[in-house]
Amino acid sequence: MIQNTLYCGKCGSTALRKNGSNKGKAKYTCMGCRHQAVFTPAAPVRAVRYAQVERLLLERVSQRAIVRPSGVARMTVATLAKKSPDA
Repeated sequence: MIQNTLYCGKCGSTALRKNGSNKGKAKYTCMGCRHQAVFTPAAPVRAVRYAQVERLLLERVSQRAIVRPSGVARMTVATLAKKSPDA
């Protein structure tokens, strides 16, 4: 079973309490700073973007051309290029 840990976007606390829903997504309240928001884990979204960047690196697309459609910072693309064994 995969367990995602949610963090408050304002203070970084993990002490969150469910507080209803908004458009079908769970809404949470931080018990530390009382910040309310729909917290979505960033890891799955980031993994999809990084996979797209790695596919574009395999096609030998320039780093600046990868930044435009993916929305990933150029330095992150450069770091992924260094880590990629094929690129």
